[in-house]
Amino acid sequence: MKKNFLIAAIFGLICSINANAQTAKEKAEQLASEFNKEKNKHKEKNGQVTEKHVSVEAKPDYREKVSTYASTYEMEGLDQFITLTQNTAGEWQADFTGKKDGALVTTGKLKDVKIEDALLTGTYVSADGKTQSFEAVFINRFVNGEPSSKGLGFKQVLSLSNGMMVDRAFYKRKE
Repeated sequence: MKKNFLIAAIFGLICSINANAQTAKEKAEQLASEFNKEKNKHKEKNGQVTEKHVSVEAKPDYREKVSTYASTYEMEGLDQFITLTQNTAGEWQADFTGKKDGALVTTGKLKDVKIEDALLTGTYVSADGKTQSFEAVFINRFVNGEPSSKGLGFKQVLSLSNGMMVDRAFYKRKE
């Protein structure tokens, strides 16, 4: 009797874990939502009132052909790049580069890259060999409801070639 109860309990636990697991699409939606923001400014000068409202909405960039994600993505103003390529066997590679003292240096690579429902996952390998899991989402950004830019957003701590540490970044797709 105890054996049957134990087997039923283990089976129930496994089923509940699988039922609560996030799909790639749900994770992409959650990650993209972290790039939404609103700014409201109210300024009064010489009797003139100026109000400014900016709403930035980020939505996952779902594509039927994942090969169209291959491109170079740039963190504007900081000379930091991610170059995402796919070989003829369909395997993905991502190289993180940045400018340091005027030269382009490799700061890291992604291995075991997978793309599913706009979610990019892999293992980040830094230039010094340290590894950590990596998760990013391909994003379409809208400013006040108008399409603004496409890119790649991630929320985790990475060290850039200029010595800065970031915990959230948006890399704009270079067209």
